[in-house]
Parts: sequence; C-alpha cells; structure tokens
Amino acid sequence: MKLKLKLENRQIGIFAVFIIAFIMLFLPGQDKSKYSFKPDAIAGIIKEGKDHVSPGDLSQWILEGKNDLTLVDIRPKEEFEKGHIKSAKNIPLDALMKRSTIESEFVDGKMVILYSNGTSHAAQAWLVLKTAGVDCYILDGGYNYWNETVLNPKDPGAGAADDEILKYQAAQSVADYFGGASQTKSGDGAVKGGDTGAKAPVKREGKKKKLQGC
Repeated sequence: MKLKLKLENRQIGIFAVFIIAFIMLFLPGQDKSKYSFKPDAIAGIIKEGKDHVSPGDLSQWILEGKNDLTLVDIRPKEEFEKGHIKSAKNIPLDALMKRSTIESEFVDGKMVILYSNGTSHAAQAWLVLKTAGVDCYILDGGYNYWNETVLNPKDPGAGAADDEILKYQAAQSVADYFGGASQTKSGDGAVKGGDTGAKAPVKREGKKKKLQGC
C-alpha cells in the first residue's frame, strides 16, 4: 500500500511539473520563441537514458578542464555550503524555476548538468530547462551517489590483482582531488564532501602487490 502511494505521489509530481513547464510558454517574457513543449521528444530522451550523466564521466570532464559545461547544484544554500562538487554553482530549485533566472543564467549555450541529493528535484528542474531550450542533463544518483562512487572508491582488499590495485590508486587520487579526504557526515547520515582546491591528480604507477599462489 505504501509503495503504491509512493509511486502515485511521484507520478503526480511529474505531472505537476509538466503543467508548470507548459504554463511557462504563456508567461510574459522577452523571448518566447525558444520555449518548446514536446512531450513525445522528452519522453523519448528519458526512455533512452539520454537525460543522465554518470559521476565517472563528470569527474573526468572536470579533471580534463572541460569548459563548455555548467554544473548546477539545486539544493538549498545551507546544504551547498556544507559541501558540494568542485566547480558547481548554487541555484536553489525555487530560484531556478523562475523564468527570469532561466533567461539570465542559461544564455551562454553551455551544457548544463544538474544535481540535488538524488531526489526527483533534479528531474523536475531538467524538465523545465529542457522546455526552455537548454541543453541539460541530470547527474545520475545526485550528490549522495557522487560521494559514494567518486569520493569513496571501494578498496579491493588484500589479495587483489595488480590491475585492481592500480585502478583503486587512480580512483583514490581522483577522490583526493575532489575533497574525499575532508568529508564530514550530516545529521541525516549523508556524506558531505567539500571543494578543497586540491591539485589535479597525476598518473602514478604505485607499488605493485606481490602475487600469491602459483
């Protein structure tokens, strides 16, 4: 019963955002030409999974200095200040939903990547920006999943093969760059990583573990 209610609430939420996006077409503004509500096209993007970016891809783009993207944290300011992804700018959801914000913050044509805490809020923001003609994507799993996968790479443990150890060392170097070593936990148990300004990781060979067995 609870699961059914949860699904129904989620469907209601998605439907409500569709209505908001549609209404935006008729609001006063400087330029209505770029606003286009195409449910079939949007549904196709979601079905094919082309609305998401993985934490691994995002971390690699940032490390490479990719400058044609804008990373937007839509969480409240208080949460953003406790910890956020390096290079992200904070535009809380309630502010982002305003047409004036869309027309002032997303006019440079850059690809926009949105994230929250892994809730449906990023999907709602994505839908509105997509309707406004913005090239945007959602960070898969949000900030919590970023912390889990990028800031906390899984240690392969004793007896792991050389290539697994080297992959772990490389992943740990990336975690250090994004502030993995300075994480703190919030009251809800979510891991908070900060923007430490650490230097980009360099490729290193690392010490190979002696293989056991024959």
